Amino acid sequence: MRLRTICALSLVLAVGCNEVEERLSWSPDGKQAVLRVDNELYLMDTDGKFSAVVASNVTGAAWLPDSRGLVLTRLLTVDKWKDAESLLPPGEIEACETQARGFLALGADGMEQFELKRPELASAAVLYLFDTQSNALHEALQKSKDPAKLEADLSNARTTQVAEVSVLLLAGKQPRVIERTLTALRQPQPSPMAPVVAFQRGEALTVAPLDGSTNRVTVTDKLLGECGWTRDGRALVYAARVSDKESSEIILASINQLSVIDTNGALLVGEKQPLAVNASTFAPRVRGLPDGRILFAGVPLQLPSPTMAASSARFYFTDPALGTNAAPTALPGAAGALPQDLAAFAPSPDGRQIAIVERGSDSVAVLEAATGKLQIVSPNRGWKSKILPAWRGSDELYFAALPESSTNRPELFRWHKGSTPVAISTNWPDSVVNSLLEKPSKK
Repeated sequence: MRLRTICALSLVLAVGCNEVEERLSWSPDGKQAVLRVDNELYLMDTDGKFSAVVASNVTGAAWLPDSRGLVLTRLLTVDKWKDAESLLPPGEIEACETQARGFLALGADGMEQFELKRPELASAAVLYLFDTQSNALHEALQKSKDPAKLEADLSNARTTQVAEVSVLLLAGKQPRVIERTLTALRQPQPSPMAPVVAFQRGEALTVAPLDGSTNRVTVTDKLLGECGWTRDGRALVYAARVSDKESSEIILASINQLSVIDTNGALLVGEKQPLAVNASTFAPRVRGLPDGRILFAGVPLQLPSPTMAASSARFYFTDPALGTNAAPTALPGAAGALPQDLAAFAPSPDGRQIAIVERGSDSVAVLEAATGKLQIVSPNRGWKSKILPAWRGSDELYFAALPESSTNRPELFRWHKGSTPVAISTNWPDSVVNSLLEKPSKK
């Protein structure tokens, strides 16, 4: 890492602001939804009635199977080393201190060209230096070419963000911490059957018990896109990057299934079952369906890669019961009918319908899985989607859109097949609805 990179380390834990995110989800019993607005979490009923803030500093939320609570990912901001030290695991505290001492030992040229072995520790290491080694740091900086500038740059990096996975019960108890780290944590996904949660830790897919105990299972360290659970809640399906270096715009990934829960409900590392090789121009989302099949999206795998880049994206099913690397089946439908970007989709709980949005527009569509029939629920009106549609049951969909092309206020809509969408957010503050879509920038 060059020195200038230190000042940008607050971005290490951030989620891309231009991505379509799962900001809204309904409880399994369908009684209420959770909605994330920026970093605050609210509860909502079917008519759009809001609760007070139930949690802050939230980057992701998923319901527990019994609808009594949520698994959250959060970012806790600290600007004092003692506060960071109280949150971090012993191994990361020691690593930060070691990295900080290594920086102090550098000469003038070394300080300017310092490369970090673990960049995610940098801001916490700087915090440690200023709060516990201030005299030694000031003396060491005098060796640099511009001590005042270097000290000012380091001082700007003294805010540290600690990522957390925790369980929040709606009964009002304090969150139960599952994991805290300086590495990015995202996409919490509790098993629908077992008391464990899967989450992304950096590029690794990790599974941990919900009771806060320390045993862990690492499914892959090359996770790509979004993973999902199988119908029995005992295995994860996911995409793993085939190569660390992509030679073209096409991303090659292996679609896999791995059992992580044994018959007694204990964590294990099962045998990986490769299901398919996928090519796409986006990070794939992989979902297990109620009938046991696995759903993902990509482009036809044909060489050379420019041919793939020009191909239309499709949805594919693969069935683990057919064995390793059985040929995926393309979902029926006319070529070119779907958007090229199929990174953001949500299958209905019965697996019969797929709600689709794309990052580049605000169009919302629903695809029938059996026939490939596509219905445009809300047309493209020139904005950009930021929120994934959410199913409440298998026939009720909630999504964000503009009511008309001439309006500048997004709304959250409720839709049933064969009916006109109904806005349920008309009484919400502008600050809330404006977070649902991205307004196009003026040229």
